[in-house]
This record gives sequence, structure tokens and C-alpha cells, in this order.
Amino acid sequence: MIKKKENNYAVIDFGSNSIRMLIFRRGKKGSLFQVNRSLRYTRLGQNVGKSGMICEDAMARNLEAATEFAGIAEDYDVKEIYAYGTSALRDAANAAQFLALIREKTGIDIDILSGVEEAQYGFLGVSQCCKGSGLVFDIGGGSTEMIYGKTEITDMISLNLGCVRSTEEYFAQDPPTEEEMKALFEQACSQIESALAGFHFNEEEPFKLVGIGGTVTSLATIDQGLMIYDSSKVHNSVITVKELDGIISDLASKNLEERQTIPGLEAKRADIILAGAIIVKAVLKASGRDFFTVCDYDNMEGAAYTRFLSQGK
Repeated sequence: MIKKKENNYAVIDFGSNSIRMLIFRRGKKGSLFQVNRSLRYTRLGQNVGKSGMICEDAMARNLEAATEFAGIAEDYDVKEIYAYGTSALRDAANAAQFLALIREKTGIDIDILSGVEEAQYGFLGVSQCCKGSGLVFDIGGGSTEMIYGKTEITDMISLNLGCVRSTEEYFAQDPPTEEEMKALFEQACSQIESALAGFHFNEEEPFKLVGIGGTVTSLATIDQGLMIYDSSKVHNSVITVKELDGIISDLASKNLEERQTIPGLEAKRADIILAGAIIVKAVLKASGRDFFTVCDYDNMEGAAYTRFLSQGK
């Protein structure tokens, strides 16, 4: 591979479901110019909600991916890497052991973000491409962040409600039963409604509901039947309650093996996408909206702006 001569930087997100890397450099007027994206499904949050520990298999998967990412960053002559972890690392009692392992084997230092910091990065990522008053939601593997604001954040909260955590907690059958799905939906609605009751919404300026992260981008690819991910089609696309209900109904009618063949759905997300979709439906109900807009920018872009671009690197 030909090495790049530009000042390339990288952000790595150690999420509960996947590890992602964004390689970028400064574009025109301080904008972010994407050079490369990498994604591996490593399920760091496997059983963390139940055991409170990162299991050895999850450590091994994430170490393998992190080692690969370090090699990719070297190929692109990345000048500096900023890495962070989210819900699984916040909750795991042995998080320090995992951080030490990654540092020793790859040289990558990982910050563990608080739920507030994760929400701030997500809002900043969205603000680069979506203007106006907005309620942003980010459904990850272990947590869901809700952020409201316009040019600045007015309210935010991080809930222990994610697609990996909820699948492990609520779904014992494959496909899950109506009772299992109802229990998740009702609990998600209760948590989100309670959270939003404390937000200070501007009643004179209706807000836009914006979804970020792998759950909503996957729903967009399913909705459009995209065999190959296309950011230009996913970004700023809209999913209505009716369309979401159709997706949920289809997912719930299939077992894992059948879901893995759905056009637009990555096979390694097939076991958790239904829980994610149900949480999205709960967000719509709690916010009183009948559609949401998908944004392909999220906390990785927010971290990139905060750690590098805003500092003029």
C-alpha cells in the first residue's frame, strides 16, 4: 500500500458491539476529510451486563482487531491515534486489565468515556451536518444516549439500554416471543419517557429527531435494501414509524439464520438488530414523533473534531 504524505489522524471507538476506526485529515476550512473507515464486530460487551466482566474471548477478539487497526494506521502513516471506550468498559470491573493488554500489545491508549462525554461527542458529530434544534439518539451495544440542543447541548442523558445488553436480558427465544418483545418495548419506553421528562424543550421551535450509530444506519440499509453500504443514500434518509413497524415485523418473523440473509443487514448484527429496532420505536413513542432522520456522522466525527481539528492539527 502506498503511504500517504498528508497529516493523517485516526479515531478508534471500542464499542460494546464493534470496534471502529476513522482515518482522516483536515479538509477545506477545517472540515473533516475522510481517508479510510474500518469496522470489525468484536462484541466487547458480551455478557458484561450479567457478569460485570469482559470475558477472555471478547478480549482476544478486540485485541486481534486492535492489532489489525494499528497496522492499517501505520500503512496510512497516521500521525496520532485517539482511542476511546464506551458502555462495556464503563461497566466492566476488569476494564483496567483490558486497557493494559491493548496498550502493551499495540501501543494504543484508550480513554473510557463517561456517558456524558459520549453524548457530547455524538452531538458534535451530528452538528457538523445537521443544523437546527434537534433531539439526537444513539443506540449502542450497551447504552443509549439522548441529547437535545441547537448550537449547544441543552440536555443529555446516557441510559443502560443497548441492543447487545437488551438482547441478552430480554430475549431467551429465537425468534423472541411477543411477550419478550413487549417487555423490552415497555421498559425502553419507561426509561426514555422518564429521561425526556427532565429535558427543557423549546416549545416554540419544533425539534428534529436524529438517529446516529450502527443500529439506525443498519435500519436504513434494510429499509432501502442496500446490498453494499452507501453513505450518500443512508445519510439524511428518513424512516417512518410505519416503515419501522414493517422492519420489526419482518425481523421478528425470522430466526437468526434467516435474519442473516436479509438484504442490507450485516450478518454479524443479525442477532441484536431486533432489540435495537424496538428501542428505536420506543424513542419515537417517547418523543412523540412519527419519523426520524438518519445521520451518518456520530461520536467518532465528534471525537475527531474535538481532539484534532478544533486544535488546528
